[in-house]
Amino acid sequence: MTLRQKVCLLKKFIGTIPIVKEELQAWTKVAQQMLEPLRTQALLSLEHKAFHCVGGSVYAHYPDADHKILLPLIVSLQTISDYLDNLCDRLEVTDPRAFRVLHQSFLHALTPGAPLEDYYASYPYSEDVYLNTLVRTCQELLDCIPFYNLYQNEALRLASYYCELQVLKHVNPKGDELLQNWILQTFGSQLRWHEWAAATGSTLGIFLLFALGFQESSEQIEETLATYFPWIQGLHILLDYLIDLDEDEEFGDLNFTVFYPSPQSRDENLIIFTRQSYRQASRLPHAFFHETVVSGLIALYGSDPKVRQQQLHPIIRSMAPDRFTELILQLCKLLRQLGYLP
Repeated sequence: MTLRQKVCLLKKFIGTIPIVKEELQAWTKVAQQMLEPLRTQALLSLEHKAFHCVGGSVYAHYPDADHKILLPLIVSLQTISDYLDNLCDRLEVTDPRAFRVLHQSFLHALTPGAPLEDYYASYPYSEDVYLNTLVRTCQELLDCIPFYNLYQNEALRLASYYCELQVLKHVNPKGDELLQNWILQTFGSQLRWHEWAAATGSTLGIFLLFALGFQESSEQIEETLATYFPWIQGLHILLDYLIDLDEDEEFGDLNFTVFYPSPQSRDENLIIFTRQSYRQASRLPHAFFHETVVSGLIALYGSDPKVRQQQLHPIIRSMAPDRFTELILQLCKLLRQLGYLP
């Protein structure tokens, strides 16, 4: 039964990829109206980070959730995330005040009714359509989720971690020091500082809370969030950084996987994150869904061409614990070759 549920979820996910692409194309049309240099950064984030939206869209298929609401919501929030990441990374701005004001948009997107502000107030460039429309779209869609109010505080908690990470990690040249201090003051010693930092950088837990907002019962919410933060979210971002090792070195960007004492230590801890994610996911309501998410993370990142270019396939194979994960991995490789998967 569980395997059948996983296969059914996989079919739904694949079937709605074209809808996600349509949503991204609609935002591309809005971004094309912007002035430079913001126009280029918006378009680059939509083009090169589309797979973030595609991957996150699996939460639109959580049991009893309405995918017609969740798909555009997930795409809109993830597009905010990817756009702001580019603004902090690529335009030679290093002012943490500018980053903090920009990321108010992310928090407002999760707060229906919150008035829009000038999110570029401390930033050297500005526009008044793209980011505001993204925020307003998120707010309007969240208003359509019947029990979002039960989960909003937790969504904002995870979002506040995410925003603090984005602010601190882009401060040069002391971003890693600022991050370490914040992590040590905020979280426990269960994980290394850069593993906690990685866990704060994922939006998956927020997407899950959106999906849970269609259910009035918040049973096992603490156990569910403890599974996502730090384990599944940490796995997500560590994989993201793993495949970006060469790219981050080229651009001088902070990469959390380089803080392990050796590649062997890095790989051992990736396997620990994988096992912990599966173990805790198996105890949750609709365990098949969360287990599929973990397998999907390994498959999506493991199928990226950068894995072959950097000879990372041994660790990806070690992280795939069963034939189902191996199947998704091969399927994702095929879908990428066909141009169906970004």
